[in-house]
Amino acid sequence: MFQDRFDKLHKIMRRQCGFVETAPIHRIRTRQWEYTSTRGNTKSVNLIGMVAGLGRTGTGNLRVDLEDKTSSMRIYIPSSNPLSATIVLDEVIGVTGSFRQFGGADGPTLFWCERVQMPEILHTNVNKGGAEFDPVSIAFISDLHMGSKEFMETEWDKMMGWLNSDEETAQNVKYLVCSGDVVDGVGVYPGHERNLGGSINKNHSYKTDMTDVYDQYEFFARKLDELPETVTPIVLPGNHDAVRPAEPQPTLEPLIQQRFNSTVHVGNPARVNLSGIDVLSYHGKGIDDIVPRMEHVTYENPAEAMKLMLQKRHLAPMWGERNALSPEEEDQMVIQQAPDVFVTGHTHAHQVEWHRGMPLLVSSTFQDETDFMNMLGYRAKKCLVTVYNIQNRETRVVPFHAGD
Repeated sequence: MFQDRFDKLHKIMRRQCGFVETAPIHRIRTRQWEYTSTRGNTKSVNLIGMVAGLGRTGTGNLRVDLEDKTSSMRIYIPSSNPLSATIVLDEVIGVTGSFRQFGGADGPTLFWCERVQMPEILHTNVNKGGAEFDPVSIAFISDLHMGSKEFMETEWDKMMGWLNSDEETAQNVKYLVCSGDVVDGVGVYPGHERNLGGSINKNHSYKTDMTDVYDQYEFFARKLDELPETVTPIVLPGNHDAVRPAEPQPTLEPLIQQRFNSTVHVGNPARVNLSGIDVLSYHGKGIDDIVPRMEHVTYENPAEAMKLMLQKRHLAPMWGERNALSPEEEDQMVIQQAPDVFVTGHTHAHQVEWHRGMPLLVSSTFQDETDFMNMLGYRAKKCLVTVYNIQNRETRVVPFHAGD
């Protein structure tokens, strides 16, 4: 998996980011004299590697153990470089630098970086959309948590009423993307059963105590039946759904899928083409690894984490952290091509931002605060439906919570 990640990002660095004339680490180490500065003259070299170790020197500079398929080497990045604060383990970066001697003739010779390059989305990126497209809109929601006592059924029913109305924006909606945690699940955390509760679908006279995950999906499927026939729901799993927790997550099992009538089931993450628009939908569990390490990223502004994912071209680079990853032969978390729309959920926040010609959408939840969230003092941004019009590239946020 790591070799596949390295190969993909190495290719992106060279072909999309123009980071060329690179040398393998083994050559740099064995021919160090070629890249050592003498008499003020510095012969720089470009190299691409995966971050295998991180630390700080006494002066605050970043110490990085960088490796490629040939060897590994310790390099130093000055703290004045703004990218030094965003580098994490297991990501692939490019550096330009040379060997320099510090502390006089008897001092150590260190590889000092003059430039750091990441495989990020280009400044010139422009997503598809415009006058040549039909005035089709895509609606985005996430973290429904059906089966929870805190599922906001009244607000959901209001949204369904709006989607079935003659209102212009609602009439243009052709897709409803549900980015994970569509049900609350069973046994996801200790004492979970205390937060599961009954619910009644008045339109279908369907009632369940919600302590069985299949009942939760049955309830969700019947709720989706209330959509107008012109709207296609797209459903991907999250960490509360009945699939393995390790990413990438597969689609829901056939026994669950057969309960739905017109739903398109995809894995997590998913790339789906909706009326010619390439949508990258990721539930967003990888954000849990970024928040503790980046001061500017919080659960209230997860769009900053999404920008870092685009900068690193990877949805969850850190192995063995809070977010579980599956060691597949292919690293499916690499963002090989820039999508037209990037959407996440998981954080129960809500944001709409543009970054390098791409809308970043953090989908809103339909779950009220649980006892755990109240303990943390976190207030969710609830029942906000984000609608993106692919013709004019405009977004509209439609609230369904009382007081919004």
